[in-house]
Amino acid sequence: MIRVKTSRPGVHSSRGAFSGAAARAVMAALLLCVLVGLWPGAGAAQTRKTVAMREKIYAKLSKAQEATEAQDWKAAFDNLADVERMKDLSPNEKAQLFTAYGYTYFAQEKYAESAASYEKVLEQEELPEAMRLSTIYTLGQLHFHLEHYQQAADYLQDWLKLASNPGPEPYILLGQAYYQLGKLEQAAGPVQQAIDIARERGARVQENWYALLRVIYFETKNYPRLLEVLEILVRDYPAKEYWLHLSSAYGEMGDTARQLAAYDMAYQQGFLKRGNEIVLLAQLLLQAEVPYRAGTLLQQGLDDGTIEGTAANWRLLSQAWIMAQEHQKAIASLKKAAELSDDGELHARIAQSYANLGAWQESADAAQAALDRGVAKPGELHLMRGMAFFELGRYDEAKKAFGKAQNSEESRGVAVRWLAFVEREQDRLRQLGINP
Repeated sequence: MIRVKTSRPGVHSSRGAFSGAAARAVMAALLLCVLVGLWPGAGAAQTRKTVAMREKIYAKLSKAQEATEAQDWKAAFDNLADVERMKDLSPNEKAQLFTAYGYTYFAQEKYAESAASYEKVLEQEELPEAMRLSTIYTLGQLHFHLEHYQQAADYLQDWLKLASNPGPEPYILLGQAYYQLGKLEQAAGPVQQAIDIARERGARVQENWYALLRVIYFETKNYPRLLEVLEILVRDYPAKEYWLHLSSAYGEMGDTARQLAAYDMAYQQGFLKRGNEIVLLAQLLLQAEVPYRAGTLLQQGLDDGTIEGTAANWRLLSQAWIMAQEHQKAIASLKKAAELSDDGELHARIAQSYANLGAWQESADAAQAALDRGVAKPGELHLMRGMAFFELGRYDEAKKAFGKAQNSEESRGVAVRWLAFVEREQDRLRQLGINP
């Protein structure tokens, strides 16, 4: 069975969710807020009148922002502290102050302090709606980064209830938060919604969104939906991992034909190079009754060293050649397996393969080698020796072998009939004047 790695930190790390475009968006919003004293979008979404920020406060916050950009943390915090000491700050001025604190802590990668500052922003009265929305979303991102997944989910849910026409990213972040909390059934919905929004807008769906949905459906054993996602992944983002998982998922659904087809596609695209992968492909081919191709793959891999030359692998090759009616090749591979193992069953198979070729002496010798090493059903080997001796015209040795076969319950009936047949054949030959 092919398994998929599902450890939560490994699927979507918390740090990765707050890097790149998301982090830049947060910083850009914070910069605009500090510079102009109004939250982006306030003109469109404003439902309360915003009190203007006093010039001296604006000047201090601007200096704090410039110091932050220069990574002069002391100057940044000194300017912010000057504002904090001022009396009669309006709710809007306090909101701007704590936003600036949040940004400065964020720039220092002090995310817990940054989150605490943004939470103080939300405590202010008469907060502009656009500023409230952006702060809530920022807190959702920060708490996700801090691995406070329940808090992150709560903030993101609040934001989605208030936001108009949101893009796919917030839904992805919410789905990741639920996934990290182990709430897999809740996680699938937001991720699928993000994908639907991206499709509606004509945007390309990111591979990792489908990958997250894949893991969710795998862990919840929702195989029909898992297959849908995997079929998209192998079509749009063909990779070894997805092809192997698709093959495994078909196997879980009992669709062995498609299981083989997906695994074979991975091989045809050059993804399967390791010996154990070729062996699994051969096993699937044998299950599908395509023995000659299985034998060809195994023979090539064993000959060039790609497949480890173990007794088990040589035995598997012999099974392929036997099924393909390639008995000479089967004997050669069985002998290789026998050299690496003292298993009498291997010699029993050699005996049968020689019998299939009509090589009776070799069959009798191999059957005796199997008996010497021990087999589960010795009676069958005595029968085989008896038949070989009969074909060789050695009737007394044949009767002796069939006599031994009578001692085993599984072969007693056949042995009795063979003994009677040999006796009749000897009588017939004597009547013809031939001494059998």
